[in-house]
Amino acid sequence: MIKINLLPIRAARKREYVVQQLILFAILILGGIVGIYLFSSSMEDKIEQEKVKIASTKQQIEQYKKAIGQVERYKGLEEQLNRKLEIIESLIKGKTGPVRVLDKLSTIIPKQVWLTSWTDKGGLVSVKGEALKHKYVAEFVSLLKEESEPKASSAVDGAAPEAKPDAKPDAKTDARQRSHFSNIRMVETKAIDDSQLGQSFVEFELSMGVNYGI
Repeated sequence: MIKINLLPIRAARKREYVVQQLILFAILILGGIVGIYLFSSSMEDKIEQEKVKIASTKQQIEQYKKAIGQVERYKGLEEQLNRKLEIIESLIKGKTGPVRVLDKLSTIIPKQVWLTSWTDKGGLVSVKGEALKHKYVAEFVSLLKEESEPKASSAVDGAAPEAKPDAKPDAKTDARQRSHFSNIRMVETKAIDDSQLGQSFVEFELSMGVNYGI
């Protein structure tokens, strides 16, 4: 009987199997490395995109903060103007003085000045208010003083007016009697810095005589 030695064949097949397993293992390792690299690259791209979005969002937030600040500032100014209107309306409704006085005052007062208090004690009025700057307070007082001393009517054709025997010697006193306001005196001015509105303004108080009979 012929005997065949199969050990070399089995050994060769075993070596071939081991080689195949090693090659497969190497392919798996290489595929894993490539997969990890691609995944890592993809994640880095996404991270960069998210960073760009975050930076853009931060810029938008800063712009919104500035816009909100402007809106809050204008809201503050609007509230101040509404207060001015409310004060004038309350003066009219409360019959603190005749409509003519308030109407005259509304034509004199600058837009940058508003009243917060009007206290009348027998024709002597204490006025409190606010203004954006000192110069507007000075302008308001100057206009009141101009109103309190109106210019005398000029003579016709340049001729001097006839002197009346019973004319009063004090022409300024007569002029004041024809004016709503007299004896304007500044009592106090104070600069206020409002951190909430981000701006400064001026509080003031003045006293004057008011003639309601004109």
